[in-house]
Amino acid sequence: MEKWVNRISFLITACLVYVVAAYGYLSMKGFEYHDGTFTLVSKANATETEDTSSSETLLDKNAALNFKKDIIAGSLDAPVTIYEFSSMGCTHCADFHLNGLPKLKKEFLDKGLVNIVLVHFPLEKRSMQAAMLAECIEPLRKPSFVNLVFSRQHEWVLSPDPTKYFLKYASQNGLNESDFKKCLKNDDIAKELLANRQEAIDKLKIEGTPAFLISSENRNEIIYGFSNIEKIKEAIHKAGSKQE
Repeated sequence: MEKWVNRISFLITACLVYVVAAYGYLSMKGFEYHDGTFTLVSKANATETEDTSSSETLLDKNAALNFKKDIIAGSLDAPVTIYEFSSMGCTHCADFHLNGLPKLKKEFLDKGLVNIVLVHFPLEKRSMQAAMLAECIEPLRKPSFVNLVFSRQHEWVLSPDPTKYFLKYASQNGLNESDFKKCLKNDDIAKELLANRQEAIDKLKIEGTPAFLISSENRNEIIYGFSNIEKIKEAIHKAGSKQE
């Protein structure tokens, strides 16, 4: 009996050490991409944003931003766009995407008032791989893949080999194994994602996920963190109203 207790204690301790080490890794500063290798550097200080620390700031409505308007939900012609800056391994990002976003659907998305653009802001290698695969999935299936990755976050985020899970999720959304492997070695996709990430850091002062840019022709407001959906709804109403 004592032997089994010691073994269980060892396993629990090992798991705790692994969790602490993994989340320590998530909190490390940004990374660069060179010849198929990701190297962490000290540019970003990017971490997962605590849901209790959300804040907002106004941005010049004429600010020049280069994020591709790749809509994953809502009407193309919606007057308000929410740019969702997310890391696939971020728990608060998953909370917004799986629980917060559906609460916007009936009130805003279904009425053609808002659309959602996912801007990848990877915090570590696993999230970078998931983001790259999302960009290789057929556009119509991309929302399904993103939702699957977020909903199964518990499976892969601390796995020694997350690619086996990513392959399963990608194959369920039409990406075969050959294209899967090619996608994870696609320098152009990797560099575009990192360029978007760096622009978010430089121009929007985003250093953690999730963050949201609620944008219209009248107003640009950034919300850092996700404490509750009401704050985002309030920003949508302000963006959709005519400014004096």
